[in-house]
Amino acid sequence: MVKRCTSMSVFEYSNPHPKGLLTTDCVVRAIALAFDKDYLEVRRELNQSKKELGFGSYKETKFIYKYLERFDRIVLKVPKGVPRVKVDDFVELFKEGTYIVKLSKHIACIKDGKLLDTWDSSYRSVYTAWKIK
Repeated sequence: MVKRCTSMSVFEYSNPHPKGLLTTDCVVRAIALAFDKDYLEVRRELNQSKKELGFGSYKETKFIYKYLERFDRIVLKVPKGVPRVKVDDFVELFKEGTYIVKLSKHIACIKDGKLLDTWDSSYRSVYTAWKIK
């Protein structure tokens, strides 16, 4: 059982979009932040990969799993009736390193205990995660 984190927020605002726009680009944003890459370069790479792998969009869950399959995947199994691990609790379990976390209808980057994103999704459940570094 994971004890609920009640200390400081794990969220840290980070927007790698070159114009600082707030868009629905969580896949590009998370990957750019996790790999310390240019936002536009990541978007080009994702568009190329989706074509090569036969997907219609790089936002598809199956594409994300395929794209990240070369990294160690962390599956957080939870017994029936027990709440899933939330982002703020995940950070307590994995304090160091870089992770991409798959949430419900969202994906984000966590680096050394900080959720890097344009909005605070630390209350959301983590379905799976990939250790990047």
